[in-house]
Amino acid sequence: MAHLLHTLSHRPVLTTVLTSLSTTVLVWAVRDYRAYIALGPGGVPHNFAGWLFVTLGIRPFALSKSYATWTGDYPDEGAHDEVEALPPRKGDRAELGGVVPHRQLTQHAPERMREYIENLFANAVAQNPALVESKTSLYERNNPALFVCPAVLDSPTPSVTARTSRGEISHHHGDLSIHMYLSPADAKRAIAKGWAERHRLARPRGTLFANRYRVADTYLMIYGPRDDDEMDALAVFLKNAIRFMTGREDVEGIEWRRRMGA
Repeated sequence: MAHLLHTLSHRPVLTTVLTSLSTTVLVWAVRDYRAYIALGPGGVPHNFAGWLFVTLGIRPFALSKSYATWTGDYPDEGAHDEVEALPPRKGDRAELGGVVPHRQLTQHAPERMREYIENLFANAVAQNPALVESKTSLYERNNPALFVCPAVLDSPTPSVTARTSRGEISHHHGDLSIHMYLSPADAKRAIAKGWAERHRLARPRGTLFANRYRVADTYLMIYGPRDDDEMDALAVFLKNAIRFMTGREDVEGIEWRRRMGA
């Protein structure tokens, strides 16, 4: 320590550079930590330890924001007809923030959509009880998610993606955005039409760090629905997510305007 102090006292330029660098890093860290906390809880501890883990253990493996809308690894053919028929989403893309948690920052769904989204997820189970079930998200750890039923997951039909995700298909967040797995071809259409973008850990198959933290290549953020037409689109995406993840085509269209059995 004494040697270091002696060196710095005789090298004022070095001292100035190190002081400036330390200040810059500290200012960045404080701002970044505040932004992390502002995203709310989800997946990792909502405190300094969680922020440090995300900063050092998760972000280095994440895609850049610009890469989140890249679809070159997805096929051009094979999308479900209902997804192919969806119109482009109106307006610009919503802005997203964070890696874990991963949240929508702009163009939020109005509060009245909360009931509809909850209906959609509940009815997905009510209408397809042999295929899917609801339990706590393995990604978020604090809210319910839709899963492939264990009996189906143990059968030959589910996609490889379903095994990577441990059966988790989709979940929604407090901001009413939705994480969801789609087939590669459906994912390409959803992103190209402005409805979604990749989670930043959804690295292409076969690339370095693919499937890290059990996040597969077609894990998307579907922007929160702003009106009834966008709820219809979300219902189409969820129906076809179930098809893809279960490997079954006998999936009913999902009602969202009312809770089935209520």
